[in-house]
Amino acid sequence: MAHSEEGMLVLCVDIDNDVGEKLGIKTPIVGEKQVLDVALRYALTDPEDSDANAMFAAINEYRRLKNEEGIERVEVAVIAGSPKGGGIAGVKIIKELNEVIAQGGYRYAVLVSDGPTDEEILPTIQKYITVVGVRRVIVQQSRSMEETFVLLARYLRKLVEEEQYRKYTLGIPGTFILLYAILSVLIPGYIWHVTTLIVGIVLLIKGFSLDQTIVDLYHSFPITLLAGSIASFLFFIAFIGGIQYVANLSGITATEALGYFLTSLVGGQIYVVDLIVMALTLPLVGRIIDQAQRGPKPSDVGALVFIITLRQVLIELSKLLIGGGSAITLILWILASIVITTISIALVQLAIREKEAKT
Repeated sequence: MAHSEEGMLVLCVDIDNDVGEKLGIKTPIVGEKQVLDVALRYALTDPEDSDANAMFAAINEYRRLKNEEGIERVEVAVIAGSPKGGGIAGVKIIKELNEVIAQGGYRYAVLVSDGPTDEEILPTIQKYITVVGVRRVIVQQSRSMEETFVLLARYLRKLVEEEQYRKYTLGIPGTFILLYAILSVLIPGYIWHVTTLIVGIVLLIKGFSLDQTIVDLYHSFPITLLAGSIASFLFFIAFIGGIQYVANLSGITATEALGYFLTSLVGGQIYVVDLIVMALTLPLVGRIIDQAQRGPKPSDVGALVFIITLRQVLIELSKLLIGGGSAITLILWILASIVITTISIALVQLAIREKEAKT
């Protein structure tokens, strides 16, 4: 069998490292005898915890594969994460998994899990070893009403006391209760509107994993992310300032409204069009800085120059929309913008070629 030749690993994952914390031992634990010894000690230490059942199930699966399936190169191991959870637990699990794989050169694995929390690490494990099966351990409980209430109380206490669950059962509800109290004082007439908006944003971020995307972007392009955040704020200020100005005008057409919008002053000091240009240039500047070691891309430099020259184009366009300005001046600025952008791209490409020729 292919699995037999290349090695099979029965893997029990304790993502919050209950085994290590309660027994004071180090992981990974490799080998039937070693895992059985730890499982027995853990069951005696905390007979109500399902981690012991997961380890016994891993041993059972190991014996089944070896005796019934006839897989000779099979091993059982327990790896653990961290009580802190998150990335810290993931990094520790990956480190221990690689350590076990290095010891036996295993290529395939069967994951033994006692719940969805441990299975969260499955996609990460699959990057390092081929998982050919997942065995879920479900502990049977008594059906009597009295023991059901005892079990329910035990799980409720677990939700309140254990750190990995506490942030969801206490932290998030507490945050929304505090937010509701603050909003009821500040803006009582709009409390439900703002609350539902915030809840919607949170659900959107978590639903599409936008928080992880932002974290990844921060690690890869930190300055671009910062510049993009500032740009979003500038866009917001420009939009609000322009809308407020146009709303005070009467008897104007839609095209005139656009012209007045672009040339309206925000705070009596800066045009909306200037804020828009700044907001468009900031992410490009951040991107160029983030990629400084590799050198700027001609397309980024060209886009930056084009946006800067676009400022005067928009000014002339707004003048034309509100009944002033000149179409010829607008066309000349458009042509000038295109020419300057083209020259900038050509100069960057020339500089890159000269640099490559020297190396």
